[in-house]
Amino acid sequence: MHHSSIASRCYCHRAAAPALRFARALILIGLLAACSLIVDGGGSVAHGANPPRERPGLLDHSSPFQGACLSASWPTNNVALKGLALRLTPDASMLFDTDLLRMAAGWTGGFISTHGVAFDGAHGSHPEIIGEQHFGLPQIPGWANAKGEFVDPRAEPFGPLPHDWCRWDGLYLNGPHTVLSYTVHGTKIYEQPGVRVAEPHTAFVRTFKIGSSPVDLTALICEVEGATVSRLKDGNIGLMVGTNITIVGLAGRTSARLEVRDSGVRLKVPKGDPATLFSVVLWRGPVEQAGLFAQFTNQPPEMLDFAAGGPLRWPETVVTKGVLNTSVTPDGAYATDSITAPTDNPWKRRVRFGGFDFFADGNRAAFCTHDGDIWIVSGLNDSLERLEWRRFASGLYEPLGLVVVNDVIYTSGRDQITRFRDFNRDGEADYYENFNNQVMSTEGFHEFVFDLQTDQAGNFYFAKASPVNAGGGGFGNQNASRGNGTVCSHSGALFKVSPDGKTFAIIATGFRAPTGIGVRADGQITTSDNEGTWVPTTPINWIYEPGQFCGVIHSRTPKEKYDQWVPPLCWLSKQDYDNSGGGQIWVPNDKWGPFAGSMLHESYGRSSLFLVMDQVLADGRRQGGVVRLPLKFTSSVMRARFHPKDGQLYVAGLSEWQSNAGKITGFDRVRYTGKPVYSVRGLKVVPGGVELSFTQPLEPATANDAQNFSGKRWNYERAEHYGSPEFSISDPKKRGRDVLTITATRLGADGRTVFVAIDDLKPVMQQSLKFNLKAADGTVIAQEVQHTIHDVPAR
Repeated sequence: MHHSSIASRCYCHRAAAPALRFARALILIGLLAACSLIVDGGGSVAHGANPPRERPGLLDHSSPFQGACLSASWPTNNVALKGLALRLTPDASMLFDTDLLRMAAGWTGGFISTHGVAFDGAHGSHPEIIGEQHFGLPQIPGWANAKGEFVDPRAEPFGPLPHDWCRWDGLYLNGPHTVLSYTVHGTKIYEQPGVRVAEPHTAFVRTFKIGSSPVDLTALICEVEGATVSRLKDGNIGLMVGTNITIVGLAGRTSARLEVRDSGVRLKVPKGDPATLFSVVLWRGPVEQAGLFAQFTNQPPEMLDFAAGGPLRWPETVVTKGVLNTSVTPDGAYATDSITAPTDNPWKRRVRFGGFDFFADGNRAAFCTHDGDIWIVSGLNDSLERLEWRRFASGLYEPLGLVVVNDVIYTSGRDQITRFRDFNRDGEADYYENFNNQVMSTEGFHEFVFDLQTDQAGNFYFAKASPVNAGGGGFGNQNASRGNGTVCSHSGALFKVSPDGKTFAIIATGFRAPTGIGVRADGQITTSDNEGTWVPTTPINWIYEPGQFCGVIHSRTPKEKYDQWVPPLCWLSKQDYDNSGGGQIWVPNDKWGPFAGSMLHESYGRSSLFLVMDQVLADGRRQGGVVRLPLKFTSSVMRARFHPKDGQLYVAGLSEWQSNAGKITGFDRVRYTGKPVYSVRGLKVVPGGVELSFTQPLEPATANDAQNFSGKRWNYERAEHYGSPEFSISDPKKRGRDVLTITATRLGADGRTVFVAIDDLKPVMQQSLKFNLKAADGTVIAQEVQHTIHDVPAR
């Protein structure tokens, strides 16, 4: 627990003769001529030998905010783990911490650096403010608890403060302005950050609209490093450092007051005070120019009409044209169509799809990008002749999941599940609402929040990566030598959120980087993962019950969990099948061919789509395997949805590293053409061998010839080191695969099922079977399946 408070903080570098400087300040205040006010700014101020910098093209300058983990220069460890960098003018910005509800910093001379995994791909770092910092606050609660204390009660210093104390509600946009919305002790508070400028000076303004509160409300306003703090004769508060003074004052009719507390300033709003609108103004400059401050407070406070919606920020549309039949399966039963993404757009925004879903009309779909945008496309018809893309939202913190519920968009990011409201129905979001922000997030780059799915009951599901050993493997995995963050109790977990957003629960743990999940309508959940510590190769995990442990051990894993690891439904070899799994999806009906009820697995690393064939064992566990669908995709296959009208499958993905994807992003339709499907469709381990079932009757001559089948098997080592080589079954110390001895094959009476007799059949982590057969009509069926055997049923 963190027990520091602003009253207990003290800096060592106090300036000499503070009384003399304050006397000088009091004489000067009100005597100096003031400059006219403007609301613009410019210029850039760098700092340090290697100052942080913004790299061109990586930030959206059309958005007034950017969510990220963000650092300020001071006080010590001033990191907003769920930060909002608020762009007030081109030259002035503030940093708000949505977990602690504190205004962590204000600065001029720039915005934020673009060094970090979602910006330039850098690992082990996150953005920081660029320019000259004017004020800051320590990493403690921004509003006092019921006892008037700024004590952090969280068992871990991550995630939001208790909701019975305070809650972040969301952010309103209107043009270049933002209004922050939150609740403290049951009282609704709206805060509009802004600036007033008297060249060359900038005053930071926090305008509050606060309802009547049943208790006193106390907020931290600012600290200034090394300052001596005192109340000035005009009632304002001054913070002196050397020959500079920072002045904090109030504007507007209010009974709220400012208080001095050692190195900083507090705001006190008395209980029972009627609803009020007022501003807190903060200015810093040479003491000789302190008289300027009066002009910064002589304007009445104003707050924009945030509930009405604002003007369009992105009125332009991007029009693209789809390409049909970009690939076709050998039997002609399935074809892919490429739905061209808006990568060439007026804002030069990078487009990397991290999640998508359809609206009810089926003509439109919404997409989130890892860069923080939401796009909406219309024109999803048979021809794909005219695809019209509109930007809907921007500034989000690494969203990698999206779902549409009752035509309302929800995204999952590292900070929260966000629900979006378009008040004036102009096609752009006006309110970014916090639906649920209880997920913890630390400084680590490898804390991706993956996917967002719902079940038939309306519950939401998503997963979170773990910062342990992030080298190698797939999405989010490179360069293990750099810092990956702090392990917290939410690291590597799977979460469930109730339909109203109020209940948050961990339902499974032990994941490393579960890039995607699957949720069947009845609530059955699956996940992927990718190679790393305790994950020898990509698995497909079947979640049997709440509390399941899926094997990745870190510093917060209870020791009693170590031996409770639940093996996956199957493993997929990194060498030739999948090095980084995406999500899973179930085929809902026969509109997409003969696989109704079957699961599909998506591959980020190999840009592939697999049919999953599973078998229920006597104890209720499952084992199974996959066969690759022979199709090509524009980019990786990371997210998939079935269209609500035509029943066809649509897939989206991105490429950042460790993927063989051809393009940085892609959106494809997998269309069933209606032609017969020639494929294996089922796999079952039986005494003495394996049964394979097919979609079409087989030619008996090829099916009954064991020479048309071959196979291999091997194990992995699940251990603390990164990934695993392949190991022989016959000699566990030897690396490599063992050749299967297939003694006979036999076509069943149904003409579609082949029994493959295998000598010395036994449990194994990975087994492959290749076959070259003919259907009864002569069509060639040449495929390979990979599967896992947990148990060989007894006779």
